[in-house]
Amino acid sequence: MTIETSTKEVSLESLLKKIPKQRERLREFRETYLTDAVLLGEIPSPTFGEQDRIRLAVDRFRENGLEDPEIDEFGNASGILPGTEGGSSILVMAHADTVFSPETRHVLNVGADHITGPGIADNAIGLAAVVGLPKLLDQLGVRLKDDLLLLTNVRSLGRGNLEGARSFLETKQRPIRAGICVEGATQGRLSYSGIGALRGEITLQIPSSYDWNRFGASGAISHLTRFINQILEIPMPKEPMTRMTFGGLRCGSSFNTSPRRGSLRFEITSEGDEILNDMEKQVNELCEQFSLETGTQLELEVVAKRQNCGIPFTHPLVKTTRAIMNELGITPNVDPSTGDLNSLIRAGHPGVTLGLTTAENLRDENETIHLEPLYAGMAQLVSLLQAIDMGLCES
Repeated sequence: MTIETSTKEVSLESLLKKIPKQRERLREFRETYLTDAVLLGEIPSPTFGEQDRIRLAVDRFRENGLEDPEIDEFGNASGILPGTEGGSSILVMAHADTVFSPETRHVLNVGADHITGPGIADNAIGLAAVVGLPKLLDQLGVRLKDDLLLLTNVRSLGRGNLEGARSFLETKQRPIRAGICVEGATQGRLSYSGIGALRGEITLQIPSSYDWNRFGASGAISHLTRFINQILEIPMPKEPMTRMTFGGLRCGSSFNTSPRRGSLRFEITSEGDEILNDMEKQVNELCEQFSLETGTQLELEVVAKRQNCGIPFTHPLVKTTRAIMNELGITPNVDPSTGDLNSLIRAGHPGVTLGLTTAENLRDENETIHLEPLYAGMAQLVSLLQAIDMGLCES
């Protein structure tokens, strides 16, 4: 055992011993992040429409004393909490967009042990944790040597295709020691890799010249149903692990009219990049074949495509994160990310994604987070920041 390794082990052990007390202290400051969660969460923030929420985030950065709070050309809000030395930066980020449209009633109900409302878990509480982190660290008496670079990024979900985080990382000229992506749900989540994904939307259109007397003639709903069955016949390899998810089917507007148009949203995730390329080719060929056989017009639009990436399970950042979780009684759930962690790792920075608390009804309008587990979730975040700052998470 080298002297350096021994010193790191002693430092980590000392940090772990402080965690239970830190978790209890976080109960005293719950309003620090709960107030921000409600204020941010009640502002509609669909992908490509995050401006109002981002303006509030940058205002909170200013109020909390961050240096250089700004909204960049891509719409992201960021700010810097200077460290005592500032030789490098630790990036903490949370996406600002949600799956809910502006027409959804954005009202959050706060109970004694829960908060319920659209987007509270994904990702208002995660966003609030990042926005309120400077004030929280000050209340805990935690001073970091590294600068703390805080980012609330836009265009993460769906068609956003991680554009906000990717653009920020491509243009921000600051040395980054490591990064943490903060999600509201689910506590125990430990992502240290990004899985390859193909996200697409298939649009079916019945042309005006369509022959309604031909064999098999029908409306868009029946055609899309048949097409889904044909997609399901495409063999899915078990190795590399591959999965297809149908995420949305939109078709029709009344009871008594056959719709002439419809769309299908899907995602294929795989541990093999070559599998994704092959699946894209097969789906395209299937669209062409179906169009010719049925007299319809089927088109595939690739909304997002990303490659596999990650850091090793044995990386000190992952090992330290697991040790912190273990001290807090949190069982790690290793789950590859399809989110902003992909952009972080592909930009060359080690990083993990953490979930803050337990949740129910994810992505429903009655989405709910539980408050009691949140104290452990916040202690997990603060402790990992300290560990990175102490140099415990470097190879």
